[in-house]
Parts: sequence; C-alpha cells; structure tokens
Amino acid sequence: MSANALLEPTTEISQELHKNVVKDQSSTSFVSRLKGKNKKLQTQSVNTYLQFWNDSKNNNEESRAAKHKTLTNTYYNLVTDFYEYGWGESFHFSRRSIGETHRESTRRHEHL
Repeated sequence: MSANALLEPTTEISQELHKNVVKDQSSTSFVSRLKGKNKKLQTQSVNTYLQFWNDSKNNNEESRAAKHKTLTNTYYNLVTDFYEYGWGESFHFSRRSIGETHRESTRRHEHL
C-alpha cells in the first residue's frame, strides 16, 4: 500500500485494530495493550485519516463528502479504544432516576 493510498476501514480491519485492547483486562496496563496493536494497520489508519486534512487530493470538502464513510469509520477506528477505556462498552448517557446507580440506568436505557 502506498503512502497516499486510503485504507478502506472494513469490519475485518476494525476487528484487527481493536482485538484484545479493552477486553483483555489482564495485568498489563491499557497503554501496554495499545502498544501491542498491529502497528502497520494503525499507521495506515492514521495516514488515511490525516490525508483528509493534510495537503493532498483529499483535502477538500467535496472529497470528504464523497468519501464520508471512509473518513467517519477511520476516525472511529482510531478513537474507539480510548472511548471504551473511558466509558466501557456502552457509550450511552442515560438519565438516572432517584436512587438508581449508573449501571442500572445504562441497563434500563439499553433495554428500551
């Protein structure tokens, strides 16, 4: 893959990027698990995202609009590990009832 080629973020690529980073809660730290990611795939993902903002043929509104799926999925591939680390597997912001724990409110929100 050339340095200027866009990496299309498929389901398989997403799974490869995130496997065992958050779910593996062994004695290693979160940072150590991040360092264990597929470096080539991570670098390709970063380069793909940056191409939409750096001086390149993709740095214009028309190109970003035409390739919105690639731009959006690449962004979330890059930030998902941090979101899951901070919020767990649920990104919901649920309203809490009086006396209800955060976990209970999330479960209720996800059930509805």
